[in-house]
Amino acid sequence: MESLESLFKQYPPALIPIYLTGEPNQPIQLYQGSLKITQEGTVYEGYGTVSFEWLPSPDLKFLFSKSNNESLFQLELGKGNLNLLEIQAYAEVWISSILPIYFEHQDGDISGNLNKPVIFSSEHNLSYIIFHLTNFHQFSGMAISTSRGMWRGRLILEAESWYISIDRLENFGNIMKSLKSKGGYAITHVGTLERSDKKPFTTEEADDVLEDLHWFLSFSRGFRTSPILLVGYDNSGEKVWEKCTSYTTSPWRSVHSWFADSQESCSLSKLFPGFLNRWRSTIWNQPIRFAIHWYLESIAQAGAIQGSIVLMQAAFEILAWTLLVEEKAIISQQEFKKLPAAEQLRRLLSQCGVPLKVPDSLTDLLKASKEKELNWVDGAQALTEIRNAIVHPNPKKRQKYLNQRFPEQIDAYKLGLWYLELILLHLFEYKGKYFNRIANKEFYRENIEVVPWV
Repeated sequence: MESLESLFKQYPPALIPIYLTGEPNQPIQLYQGSLKITQEGTVYEGYGTVSFEWLPSPDLKFLFSKSNNESLFQLELGKGNLNLLEIQAYAEVWISSILPIYFEHQDGDISGNLNKPVIFSSEHNLSYIIFHLTNFHQFSGMAISTSRGMWRGRLILEAESWYISIDRLENFGNIMKSLKSKGGYAITHVGTLERSDKKPFTTEEADDVLEDLHWFLSFSRGFRTSPILLVGYDNSGEKVWEKCTSYTTSPWRSVHSWFADSQESCSLSKLFPGFLNRWRSTIWNQPIRFAIHWYLESIAQAGAIQGSIVLMQAAFEILAWTLLVEEKAIISQQEFKKLPAAEQLRRLLSQCGVPLKVPDSLTDLLKASKEKELNWVDGAQALTEIRNAIVHPNPKKRQKYLNQRFPEQIDAYKLGLWYLELILLHLFEYKGKYFNRIANKEFYRENIEVVPWV
């Protein structure tokens, strides 16, 4: 009878992470050994560590110990330089604490954080890079295996000669249970970056693609997540490069984005080429960057519900201008500037195949839109008038906002996020399934639908 282990070998092996977090927020030691710290001509040599620490926010920290009787009083809090002598790496640092030697046999300690990334080795021709992800979704993907089991945990992203694999860790369920209990950060996925043609690439090329990946994955997750703890290899499989930096990444929280937890990974695979096409466009890069930023801040409710409604309007305006004026030239600059905000949004939604009417599922907003003193003809007018009532100082407008019940504001917030998600998905030429945040169906998976323009 065929053993389970041999059955598992039928599937591609799971990627092996270089770094792990056994528990959320557990520091990762990157270096331990001889150190040299300098500051304006003052030089000390000693022993210490460099670690990737998560709290209060992800950062690279160092601890330097001086074990002889040489005083540390010549150092000051502020900028300095740190040499990792055993691997010949260098970093600018900020010294935040100095504990001088007061007694014999007492170590003198210096600690602080690294201002810039630490790059171990300077190899520029790489065959592939292994990276790590924090707090990402439990998607359902291609089958992968270890000697202990098999699971559907691989995502493949391919576009513009780049090939990216991302594997959900085998113990993802336990990691998420701990994250939900403790909050913060944990490594949940490991990935590889390589060229589709297997040709070598430079670290500068890799940095560009990994930044693209940060924005793509953050848009999909609903908060910021980044490829971190990068390790590069040559074509013989030897480690030749490593880059450690405190990328922008957010603590775990329960949020909904267009990509639902446990959704098929093929949704991300279908989206990636269209995303990258827009992202690499001279016209679109900055507007997409702003729009995703405001999308993430709106989900986080920066400035509460009211602040999110205002931020989303900023995203709508820059996307409408870019699509209607710059790309398609449907309307002139002067004509666009004369349009009311509701009409700008209305035309943007129409171009992107997004329904204009207030959805029936948003019962409180729909009821308010039919009131005689409001008479909102569609969702674009409802959303922009609520936004205008928030930001304009006119007492009459201010009172109109104060008259809106909170459930109506929540519906407007949901409508704005739904609009922004669909506009971006349409711009990325997506034709797959997404999580419809306003469907309000009883069972979670029933809210996963095909985009409305298909």
